[in-house]
Amino acid sequence: MATQWNVSPMTVHRALTELQREGWVVRRRKIGTVVADRSAMPATKVALIFTNHADLPQGAYAAGIEENLGEGLQLVPLSTHGSAVEEAKCLERAVAECSAIICYPTGAPENTALMKKAAAAKPLLLIDCMPEGIEADVVMTDNFGSMLMGLQHLRALGHARIAYFMEFPHLVSSVRERFAGYQQFMKQEIGVDDPERWVRRFSCSMSWEQYCGRVETVLAELLSEDQPITAIACQQDAVMAALLEACVQLGVSVPEDLAILSFNDMPPRMQPLAHSVHRLVQRPIEMGAMVAKRIQQRLNSPQIAPQQMRLMTDLYPAVAHITSDTARQFRAARLARRKTD
Repeated sequence: MATQWNVSPMTVHRALTELQREGWVVRRRKIGTVVADRSAMPATKVALIFTNHADLPQGAYAAGIEENLGEGLQLVPLSTHGSAVEEAKCLERAVAECSAIICYPTGAPENTALMKKAAAAKPLLLIDCMPEGIEADVVMTDNFGSMLMGLQHLRALGHARIAYFMEFPHLVSSVRERFAGYQQFMKQEIGVDDPERWVRRFSCSMSWEQYCGRVETVLAELLSEDQPITAIACQQDAVMAALLEACVQLGVSVPEDLAILSFNDMPPRMQPLAHSVHRLVQRPIEMGAMVAKRIQQRLNSPQIAPQQMRLMTDLYPAVAHITSDTARQFRAARLARRKTD
């Protein structure tokens, strides 16, 4: 279509999204986009506000929602692209056009008032983030309990000097809960008076090369101490990806020399090294199904009070270690990625 009409593929995608929003086409799994049967169009529209509907875990949430939403409801996808300004526009449009709202919030404080207004006007369900002061239904991972579970697994393997690598700023509540789990574990179960001694923060605004270089420098410093760390818990997979790169560069064997625990929320950047990490894996398809069921309940019974629903992650222990072969595969993949970039 892009070739036929001499436009960019992104323009075609946006046009199809708008046609879907207006009910002219429908998107069917394993089939594609087809012309809609206008005589059978659903009357009830549900806004689906995500940062990017193709990103994981958001794409998996959407799949779980679509598979379980049932007949008579039409999802209206709206993308914020991670922008608080765009999120505000999406919320205003959703309140005006839809009967219910599903939102993966950016966590931006400036949108709190608008979130409250949306929750007062329509059933509002938030996924994997709970901004303060919002009375809405929430379906999210038990980030605090899951982080505790992962750290207890490391302790059972003999680790007590455990660092925590995280990004900043962290506006999203799920990230704050993971960090709170680490703090409590180190204080109450390990007996560390000041867990901050092993906490390291990395700016989200750096380029990927700068980010990896900073992680490598910090890791080298921690491993050179008189009592070096033996394990690191990562806030999310982006941090884990940079940490694995640093381990390869420094010749650190994982998990023999250093155990790594990562909170899984996106595909790993380097598949050859992923199995060397202990992983807390979210259950997004199941969470999407919970969202779909709850939205139907709220639409059928608007008077029921909002509630919070939390789901523990699955824990997958490390099953392999970084070998010279996997390191070579990783380097080759990284070089290929640089050329592509």
